[in-house]
Amino acid sequence: MKKILSKELRWALSFLRPYTWGLFGIFILTFGQNYAFALLPRVSTNFLFELISPERIHLIYRYLGMAVGIVVLKALLEFVNNFSKEIIINSTIKKIRDKYFTHLIALDIDFFTQNQTGNLIAIGINDVEEVKIWFYQQLIVFISGVMMLIIILVKLFIINWQLTLISLGVMPLLYWIIRIIGGKIRYVGRKLRKNLAGLSVNLHETLTGIEVVKASAAEEYENDKFQENTERYKKSHIKLSKLQNLLGPLDEMIIYLFAMGLLGIGSYFIIGGTWDIKGLTEYLMLLGIMSAPLIRIPNFIVKFKLVTASVERINYVLSTKPGIKEVENPLSRKVEGTIEFYKVWFSYNSSDDVLQDISLRVEKGEIIALVGPSGAGKTTIANLIPRFYDSSRGTILIDDINIREYNLKSLRSQIGIVSQSVILFNTTILENIKYAKREATEEEVIWAAKKAYAYDFIMELPNQFETNIGEKGVKLSGGQKQRIAIARTILMNPQILILDEATSALDSESERYIQLAINNLMEGRTSITIAHRLSTISHATKIFVIDKGRIIEVGTHEELLETCDLYKKIYNLQYFR
Repeated sequence: MKKILSKELRWALSFLRPYTWGLFGIFILTFGQNYAFALLPRVSTNFLFELISPERIHLIYRYLGMAVGIVVLKALLEFVNNFSKEIIINSTIKKIRDKYFTHLIALDIDFFTQNQTGNLIAIGINDVEEVKIWFYQQLIVFISGVMMLIIILVKLFIINWQLTLISLGVMPLLYWIIRIIGGKIRYVGRKLRKNLAGLSVNLHETLTGIEVVKASAAEEYENDKFQENTERYKKSHIKLSKLQNLLGPLDEMIIYLFAMGLLGIGSYFIIGGTWDIKGLTEYLMLLGIMSAPLIRIPNFIVKFKLVTASVERINYVLSTKPGIKEVENPLSRKVEGTIEFYKVWFSYNSSDDVLQDISLRVEKGEIIALVGPSGAGKTTIANLIPRFYDSSRGTILIDDINIREYNLKSLRSQIGIVSQSVILFNTTILENIKYAKREATEEEVIWAAKKAYAYDFIMELPNQFETNIGEKGVKLSGGQKQRIAIARTILMNPQILILDEATSALDSESERYIQLAINNLMEGRTSITIAHRLSTISHATKIFVIDKGRIIEVGTHEELLETCDLYKKIYNLQYFR
């Protein structure tokens, strides 16, 4: 069994441990079902040969009754067996999917920037389904087939042990064929799963970026790219089908040719007077029953080899460990909001430093702004505060305590983030606002909506707070989506606020409402604004100018216009624009 089941499949098998007793019951039912079926040749031969004599014609009802009883018993056992099997298999698949999702959302942001979303979706849906169909379901059928083989082999030994020993000579040849072709199928299977994941990624990216596709008139380009992916998938599938369809007929041909040889040898025993026709007939009937599982078992083994590609992909995610780890007994406490960076360095890879020797301090309730060209490191500084990433060197403190000492959930629940890229879910406005505070009352939600200047437009919608906003909030305007996101942050009531130019790319009326909402949001909170437009940071008490990962100047707007050439350059470009 260890040769048949690779380490990947033994991993999949480990999920069946909680259902050991249920599986034991299934195997007992399977044994009973197979044994009942294996009795039919004996009943059938007795029926045929004993009824040849007219004086024994009265036995017809007895043998017919036995045959019907066996068939009914087999059908009953099969129903109970299959129903129990489905309960166990679907429960196991639920555990794998739950484990996959729980592990996936616990991974760092960095993991998701390095892995395509479509691929991760394909693993959680398609690959897990492959494990269900081609391993769990087939495994029980495979074991049932092995049981049937053992039962029939024992009966064949009892009937004629010499002929049965000869019949075992076909096994090494079948094993050799399975080993050669099975190895190739495993390789092609990996390629097939990779091509299928490419299809999923292609489809996901095209649909999520459909506005850009339409605006760029790139339908033909996307269509050609998708057809290239489907062509690769088709070729892999055809190659796999060729190998699979070669294995079955090849095994079947060997088994049937060998059966003909056994028939000849059995006839020789009869001619020699060491056997009778009744024994040969029962033997051949049992051999016919045995041929079905014997032909199917190689295909099962091939499927096991094929599904290892899916298990490898699932294990790739499950074996990835989060880089952001908590210390033993982390702190869960209400933060006041003082933030300090002390000689902080950071790189996304080992070669390039995105941040270099960053030192800054933000007092409780202070409003500061980070200004600089694109790629200067502003967003990276903001992402280090909720520990989406950890610094390479240096220390980040909140309330003079190293942020690595904090419980991650406690820390992040007290940091609100509002960015220009609003993330809303395909559910109601109520559920979106309550997302960060599930226990919030209706009065609290209404209060947050009013503070975010969202209440009036919500009440004009057909279903008001129960209005479903569609995927990514597609049923709302850009300004409405921003106000829902701000209401969510207000309800969350964070002590620290990170704003990533939430008013950019909006019309003047929406921008005015959102600026008012942001002013409400910043009241009494430590606020860090990543500024793309200098006109939005007039309220900042301190502005840090960032360039190439370093703080090159600190001051107020007026001071920086006098002392910082880069700040003055950014201001003049925006002013004259």
